[in-house]
Amino acid sequence: MRKRTRHVVPYTLLALLLTGCVGGDSDLARLHRAQKDFWQAKHYQQRLDIYPNQTLAEESLEHYREIARRFPLADLPRAIEDPDGIPVKLARVGAMSSLGAAGILRELGRPDEAIATLESACRPDLPLGALVERMLRNELASHLLEAERPVDAIAAYHSLLAPLAPDLHEEHAAYPNEEVLALPALMVDLAKETGDSLLTADTDRLVALYFDGVSRHYPDSDVEWEALLRSADVAITLEHWERATQNLRKLAERFPDREPWRAELRRATLLSEQLGRSEESEAILLRWATDGVGDAAVEASLQWIRLLLRTERREQALEQIRRIKKMTNRRSDQAELLYLWGVLELGRGSWEEARPRWGQAAASHPYTRYGMESQLAIAHNWSEREEPRFAARSLARLFRACRRNTRHRAGSELSRLSLEIESRADSLLGTLPASEPMVRTLVEKRNPNAGGVPERSP
Repeated sequence: MRKRTRHVVPYTLLALLLTGCVGGDSDLARLHRAQKDFWQAKHYQQRLDIYPNQTLAEESLEHYREIARRFPLADLPRAIEDPDGIPVKLARVGAMSSLGAAGILRELGRPDEAIATLESACRPDLPLGALVERMLRNELASHLLEAERPVDAIAAYHSLLAPLAPDLHEEHAAYPNEEVLALPALMVDLAKETGDSLLTADTDRLVALYFDGVSRHYPDSDVEWEALLRSADVAITLEHWERATQNLRKLAERFPDREPWRAELRRATLLSEQLGRSEESEAILLRWATDGVGDAAVEASLQWIRLLLRTERREQALEQIRRIKKMTNRRSDQAELLYLWGVLELGRGSWEEARPRWGQAAASHPYTRYGMESQLAIAHNWSEREEPRFAARSLARLFRACRRNTRHRAGSELSRLSLEIESRADSLLGTLPASEPMVRTLVEKRNPNAGGVPERSP
C-alpha cells in the first residue's frame, strides 16, 4: 500500500469539540466516549503515515466503521430542534468517521466503497452544520472525479447550493459565503471539460437560477455583490457576453461605493471586443477617464488609448498619452503607458521613436507585464530588421526577467503572464539563425540537452 500523503479530516477539532452541550449526564458521557473513540481511530490512521501496511489500514478502517455504525445519520430525526444538541454532535462524530473511512478506502484502491461510505453520511437538508457538510461534499466530489463521474461530482457540489433560502445564518452549510459562491464556477468548468453541451447548458441553468436566488434573498448585501461578480465571471467563461455585461452593469449601479469603475471597465472591454459595440464602450471609458479620479481615471485612460490604437486614431491616442503621463504613479501603469506609446510610434512607421519608448519601459520596469512585453517587442522588431544579434540580446534580458518572476512570485498572476511571455520569446528564438554566435549561445543556454526543448522557468 502506498504511503498516505494527505489527511482527509482537516479541522476535525472544530467539527467535533463544540461548546454548549445540553442534555443529561448520560448523553454527555456518550458524546465524550464517542469523541474519545474517534480520536483513537484518528491515531490509528496517523500511524499509517509512518508504517504504511495493509494490516494497519484494515484495523484503522474497522475502527472508523464501528464508530460510524454506532452513530449513523439515520438516527438523527428529520425535525431538528437544536442544531447544537447532543444528537447532532453524535451524528457529526459518525459522519467524520465515515470521512476517515473513505480516505483509507481510497488508499486501499476501493473507490466504490469510499463513495458509498460518503454518500451514506450526506442528507439533503444538511443537518450537520457548515464545516462538516462542506467537508463531506467536497471530499465526495473529489472521489467522484477520480472515478471519472463528473456529472455526479457536479451534483455533489450542487447539493450545497440547492437549499438556498432567505435568512440563512453563517453556520448553515448552504449560507452563500465566498466558499459556497465559488462552487458555481467550479461546476461550470467541470461541465465544460466533459465536452457535453447538454450537461453544460443544464449546469448553466442551475447556476443562473442560483445566482438569481442569491440576489433575491440577500439584496444590497456583501453576499449579493460577491454573487453578481462571480455570475459575471461564469457568464464570461460560458461566452454569454450579453449576460456578463448586464451583471457587470448591475454590479456598478447597485454598489456605487465598491469601486464601480472596475466593473464598468470590464463591461467596456466586453462591449468592444466581444459584442462589437465600440461606441458604447468608448462612452464608458470617456466618462471614467475624464470624471474619474486616481486609479479609475488612469485605468480608464489606458483602456481608452488601447481602443483608439485598435481603431487607428493615433493622434487622439497621443493626446491621451500626454494627458495622463503625469498621472501614472504605479510602475505597472508607467510601463503600460510607455509600451502603448511605442505601439503608437511604430504604427506611424517610426521604429526610431518606438524603440526608445519600449527601451525605457524594459529598463525602468523590467519585471512588470508591459516591461516584458516591451522587451519582446524590441526583439521582434530587431528580428524583422534582420539583426539577430540584437534580437538575441533583448531575449536574454527578457528570459532573466521571466525567470525572476516565476521564482520569486510563484503562483501569482505575474508568474503566469511571465510563463506565457517566455513561451512566445522561445518561439521567436527558434526563428533566429543559429549561425549568429550570440543566438547559438542563447539557444545552448536555454537548451543544454541537445535535441531537447528550451529550458523554461520552473
